[in-house]
Amino acid sequence: MRTKVELRLVAAAALALLAAPLSTVADDTTEATFKVVLTGPEVSGDPDGRGEGTVTINPDTGEATVQLTYSNIAEPTQVHIRRGATGIEGNIVGTFHMKREGRGRLSATGSVRYDHVQPLIESPENYYLVVQNNEHVVGALRGPLRK
Repeated sequence: MRTKVELRLVAAAALALLAAPLSTVADDTTEATFKVVLTGPEVSGDPDGRGEGTVTINPDTGEATVQLTYSNIAEPTQVHIRRGATGIEGNIVGTFHMKREGRGRLSATGSVRYDHVQPLIESPENYYLVVQNNEHVVGALRGPLRK
């Protein structure tokens, strides 16, 4: 009887040792967070518009969130991440569903295209956030992502 109990204990300990590295790997995901300062003149948008916020991306899934405050623009209708340098209109690589959180604040959830997740994390300055509204359909505000 004692031998069976000892074998079970050894087997349980071995399983625990095998599972430990797996749980460490699964929890190793670190979200990447970027700051963004937006202005209207950057996109021929609202000349006195301003905004600032954060963009957080899960590198494994591409899921992303935006927390943003803004002022001096009409209500936003869309938020996107685009790839492109200052002065260039880039392609959309991140789309979001917005939720207004009171006057001058919004949050948005969405995703970044899988083929752009790592390049964005490594070189965020090559990407920018754009806020659109009915008055400025190309963009009321725009700003580059920064570490």
